[in-house]
Amino acid sequence: MKVSVSSLGGAGEIGMNMYIYETERYALIVDCGVKFTKSEDPGLDLIIPDFSYIETIKEKEKLLVITHAHEDHIGAVGFLLRVYPEIMIASNRYSYDLLSKKLKEQNIGPNKVYYDDFTSFEWGDFEITPYPISHSIHGAYGIKIKVENNMSFLHISDYKIDLSPVTACPFPLKEFIEMGREGIDCLLADSTNILNKGFTKGEKQVVENIDKIFKNHKGRIFFTTFASNIERLQTVIDIAEKYGRKIVLEGSSIVKNVETARKYGKLKLHDENIISRKQMEKYDEDKLIFIATGSQGEGSSVITKISEDDYSNIKVRKNDLFIFSSRIIPGNEYRIIQIINNIYAKGGIVITSDETTIHVSGHASKEDGRLLLNIIRPTYLVPIHGEVKHLKGHMEMGIEQGMKEENVIFFMAGEKLVFENKKLIEKEEITAGKMYVDLNMNEIMDNEGVKLRKRLAINGIVMVVNTAEKNNKIEKENIIVETEGFTLQAEYKNELIEQLLSYNEREETATEEFKEFAEVIIKRFFKKRFMKKPVIKIINTGK
Repeated sequence: MKVSVSSLGGAGEIGMNMYIYETERYALIVDCGVKFTKSEDPGLDLIIPDFSYIETIKEKEKLLVITHAHEDHIGAVGFLLRVYPEIMIASNRYSYDLLSKKLKEQNIGPNKVYYDDFTSFEWGDFEITPYPISHSIHGAYGIKIKVENNMSFLHISDYKIDLSPVTACPFPLKEFIEMGREGIDCLLADSTNILNKGFTKGEKQVVENIDKIFKNHKGRIFFTTFASNIERLQTVIDIAEKYGRKIVLEGSSIVKNVETARKYGKLKLHDENIISRKQMEKYDEDKLIFIATGSQGEGSSVITKISEDDYSNIKVRKNDLFIFSSRIIPGNEYRIIQIINNIYAKGGIVITSDETTIHVSGHASKEDGRLLLNIIRPTYLVPIHGEVKHLKGHMEMGIEQGMKEENVIFFMAGEKLVFENKKLIEKEEITAGKMYVDLNMNEIMDNEGVKLRKRLAINGIVMVVNTAEKNNKIEKENIIVETEGFTLQAEYKNELIEQLLSYNEREETATEEFKEFAEVIIKRFFKKRFMKKPVIKIINTGK
């Protein structure tokens, strides 16, 4: 039996993770995530995988397995189910609770099945076993995938080997050692931090530093981190309660994650220590902490709005302390810097993870990766979850550990690896790409649509209206020229109109329509005069 694994995203990039394991009749999808847009993507909010490839395997039965509930692994599920509502979801209960809140907002109610720690279940040609792992969110799993009478895979999503976390699941070293003894043919593993030396630090490393900050600060504290990082939230909540600070939770994602974590007993918080922002004036400033969204400078986040004096009754006061307890995702640096400057300008103080250890990563560093490889001892290593430099670094590490060079596979989104009799027999190209989401307009567009938006933003638009009843008798007063995104001075507007009127002077045998003629004239005019390529819109009301 042939079995393949493809990537529609997440291999060769950070985010948008989506992988498909296939046999002749079944397709097992692992994760379906998003990437976040950058400031140069005008009016766009998310990037999701292009699902076109799934149309080529639409006759196969499909199951989507969720490894954990970070946005780069579940953020595109709703968009997938809009197109393919028949796809069933397999998830642990914690992750599905977080996912279901997103799906309800989109009026999507999929068929689902829950899986439990270390408990195998069969689906089609696959036997699937979830292994709980340590990461920066609860409910993270590595998935062992065994194909009937054939090879076995370990798909380990974001992870680190933390044996003594604060509240999360310790990495199950014993069970992974046993898995390695049984044999794994192909390991697909997280590469995000593989270039970092040593082991990734555990959550306990940040407790002492955050405690010291709280102990020494006498004013209000504003704390922001990834909303899903319940271990970090537990750390700051414990320290806040230790120093008698009342807790104000601000931002929908913070509230949702806290509610879900408490429901499953993953976060402890005394109700009497939670207050609303309406109650905050009843307490001294050194008895308040605000836990809020905004660690990445998102435009609609609480911390961003507070820094801009645009959030309810909360304004930055002198001596307010803002703690950014997370790494900055590449592309978000400018927004964070802007927020920090706003806070300082209003008398506040900022501490980031660049200045002191108030954040540790949830991703495996080089020694984590070495240990995993030595435990599992796979025949094939396929690095995933990382940019090209991370994948290459992971490959080098595998070869350093004694793996055969031909068994360490460079794998990118848009590729399919085909195995038969436990041997890699082929690498194919498949359709893969990016689609862009405008949440406000509920619109999904491809690269061409994005190019048009960028062109509009950079070059503006020229609109020409021709009101002449007959196109071969156009007068000056029949031509209206309007621009948006830039101002066209009167002398240039008159020059352009004169060139458009030359349409009347064409030879009688010419069949060119005014619209086609005008587009050529306008393109040539703006390129020659201004080196610009505006979007052109021609409205011809005549016959």
